[in-house]
Amino acid sequence: MTKDGFFKKYEYVYDEYYDCYVCPNNEVLKYSTTNREGYKEYKSNQKICKKCKFLEKCTESKNKTKIVTRHVWENYLEIVEDIRHTIGTKEIYSLRSQTIERVFADAKELHGMRYTQYRGLAKVKMELTLKFACMNLKKLAMWKFGKDFLNTNFYKNNSKFIKIKKMAIKYYYSIAICLQPERYFISCCSIGIIF
Repeated sequence: MTKDGFFKKYEYVYDEYYDCYVCPNNEVLKYSTTNREGYKEYKSNQKICKKCKFLEKCTESKNKTKIVTRHVWENYLEIVEDIRHTIGTKEIYSLRSQTIERVFADAKELHGMRYTQYRGLAKVKMELTLKFACMNLKKLAMWKFGKDFLNTNFYKNNSKFIKIKKMAIKYYYSIAICLQPERYFISCCSIGIIF
């Protein structure tokens, strides 16, 4: 954060073509180095800054040099910021709560995605593949049968659902037992397969 009474970062204009910053006194801050955190450092000329009338508003450094930092990925942040302010973006963003965020909430609450039971990328990938397959089966059943899917009497009387149930059980047995034998029953119940 910039101290009160000093120039803000946005008052230093970035020149993309020359890869430099221009200060409020129209002097150039040239690229100096990139630090380990991924920030490019742009430094002013010490000789010019000593004579500048805005020095008190610009920097408090002992060597009278202004340093402005810019992350190497800041171009992408600026693009996202521009998109965020375009017309219609708020309406699209509000749909996230109904689509994407709902999927992750279900995965976290109903399918145990708060924690993983395995270590290593390959094992976690295998577990998540199974979880998302279960979620897709559940979604498919909801699309196919509508709100009746939530009614337990519906399962006993519907021949189409019984076929899907048998297919899902076969699929689930083949994958779930080799992944985690003690938990496959709970996951089957969460996708609507009731024994």
